[in-house]
Amino acid sequence: MQLKFAGIESLILCTIACFQISFTKRPQCSSFAMKFFGSLSEDRAKLLWDIEKESLVSVMHACFPRCEKDQRCVGVEVCTIRPDLLRCRGCCEWYVVDKDGGLPRNATDSCKYLSWFSKDSVESRGTRWSANLTAGTSSTFINNYGREFPASNVLDGVYGSYCLHANVYASRSEINPWLEVTWSGTITIWRIIIYNRVECCGSRLVNLKVTYQNKGITGICGFYPGLLSREGDIILFYCLPEAYATSVKLQIQSKAEQTNILNLCEVEIYKKT
Repeated sequence: MQLKFAGIESLILCTIACFQISFTKRPQCSSFAMKFFGSLSEDRAKLLWDIEKESLVSVMHACFPRCEKDQRCVGVEVCTIRPDLLRCRGCCEWYVVDKDGGLPRNATDSCKYLSWFSKDSVESRGTRWSANLTAGTSSTFINNYGREFPASNVLDGVYGSYCLHANVYASRSEINPWLEVTWSGTITIWRIIIYNRVECCGSRLVNLKVTYQNKGITGICGFYPGLLSREGDIILFYCLPEAYATSVKLQIQSKAEQTNILNLCEVEIYKKT
């Protein structure tokens, strides 16, 4: 027996609204923007944690407070495991948005992914950082006509359908190619957004390790396998609260006896507010 989601939106909304009242102790409910999708594809999202309870109400009351307290959590997925057991998972260490803006998902009646937040609560967690950014790289590809595809292209503000051949960064084919974005001073990173190439070669973005550095100490925001990477994908990485950084490094982890090309349209860094 599967959990039927017809009409369940109202129950979920009620549960969230009641939680919001008790958590904030406000006299009335806040306005929530809810989006319902099918279950997340694990090839396109890395879930943060999971909670299992015997009923929808109990799993919601356990899951939503945890999500609200976790700066990386921007949504939850609720699934029926069996009639007396439900699972809630927090999203995400990283996830991929299709070029049309939609979350890649599996079609299923037993799960629902909810992108949930009160008005401005998620986006207010961070703002885009653009002060004194510079980009360096392990190598730069130069084509047969002498055209260079420099690292600075990832900071030119051109992405999506406007990111054509001349606007991309490309490395040479090498072992463990990398690109690093640096700035002056230390910030606390909230998220990193990577825009894949649009016009070709999207499948090259594989085994990407995203790290940050501060005073010689390196931390990791996530590892993206890229098994289903496509042109125009937007990959969002969410960092832990202790991600104090002066730079962010994106590096492909090449397999033994293989080389890779790192291709990107744009990189955005978001500072925690």
